[in-house]
Amino acid sequence: MRVGVTGGTGFIGQYLIRDCGSDYEFVVPIRNKSRIKQRETSARFIESDYTVDSLKRVLQDCDAVIHLASKGMPKNRAPLKMEDYLPNIMAGANVFEACREIGITNVISTSSRAVLGEQIQTDLLMENEAPRPGDEYGVSKLCCETLAGFYNDRYGMKIKSYRIGEVCGLDLNRGMRNPFWAVLLDASVNGRPIPVYGQGSGGRDLIYVKDVVRALTAGLDKDVRGIYNIGLGRVTTNLEIAETFCKVFENEGGIELHPEKEEWGTTKCLSIEKSKQELGFEAGYDLLRIVEDLKGEYENLGIIGEG
Repeated sequence: MRVGVTGGTGFIGQYLIRDCGSDYEFVVPIRNKSRIKQRETSARFIESDYTVDSLKRVLQDCDAVIHLASKGMPKNRAPLKMEDYLPNIMAGANVFEACREIGITNVISTSSRAVLGEQIQTDLLMENEAPRPGDEYGVSKLCCETLAGFYNDRYGMKIKSYRIGEVCGLDLNRGMRNPFWAVLLDASVNGRPIPVYGQGSGGRDLIYVKDVVRALTAGLDKDVRGIYNIGLGRVTTNLEIAETFCKVFENEGGIELHPEKEEWGTTKCLSIEKSKQELGFEAGYDLLRIVEDLKGEYENLGIIGEG
């Protein structure tokens, strides 16, 4: 199967192309080919300015498209601006329209649990929950979900929008970029205490990057459309994560609680029943396996990302 992949050089795209290159023929539109890091890959990288006409040219012989390209949340605490996330909406619109015009109906578009926000009362987040995004990033993802629904209803396309939990993993180009995970990895590798705020009861709705890749490939073979939650199906606390890092990295520095600091996290997680039933997907990496595999990737790369 020939699969177009937007965002193929990004965090998730790196793993998809590296780990599934022998199973699929990947075609990757990219704005600047000079920024590609040289790695052995069978993927074809073709320059594109992401207009509809340009994407039609790049994707014309593809059987399916995985749309990953997106501006994510900032890694610092910089305030968000809606204008910064308008390109997410335009990219989604252009990808869907290009696919429609050249007859590609099988499309997977990555969304985020951010479309639901934290104002919903229930702790188990279903696909039919009314979205209440709490930031501009979530709004941009919700707009893409709405566009996907429009193309499905109006043009009979089979766009699957994946609402993905917090994706953890090591960026293969830049190391650990998420500040929370970067601190965990740095402390674990160097034998320093892992700082945990409050009592560590703050939670995260996690999914490992390699499980996201598995969900993407699972969806390529399914003749379905609509919204699908992709996650572990449970909330993992910050204390659980810190304890697991200590165990896997044999970090004698242990854990350093900071009860004066505010807890951070969520009590809500994505329901994964629909993905199990319709995509045949269930996460294969629990927390222990996530950290063990992350350690292996770190040792192979020999880098620690900056927070």
